[in-house]
Amino acid sequence: MPAPLEQMLEELRKAEQALELLVELERRLAAGDQAELDGYLAHLDQVAQSLPEPDSLRLLIEDAVGSARTRGAIKAGSDVSRSRSAIEGEISTLRGAIEGVQARSDT
Repeated sequence: MPAPLEQMLEELRKAEQALELLVELERRLAAGDQAELDGYLAHLDQVAQSLPEPDSLRLLIEDAVGSARTRGAIKAGSDVSRSRSAIEGEISTLRGAIEGVQARSDT
């Protein structure tokens, strides 16, 4: 079983990857650019599938992907924006937790 710090770093990496993809997906939806959306959605699916079932990051990604596939660009863009914002919060929380663990290990 990986150490808690290693798990947090891996989750942070996946959250940052998802954030990058969601930012681009949101930009394309806002611009009405449907080109290559399937590629972004497939990458997001891969990130989500690499996370455990009850993980909040996975649920946020799946919500954004589902919305982008089934709703109009305006509603999907709003849903993707909401998921992106929540993932930004998750990233901030993870960074704080990682800093705390690292600070404890330095003492």
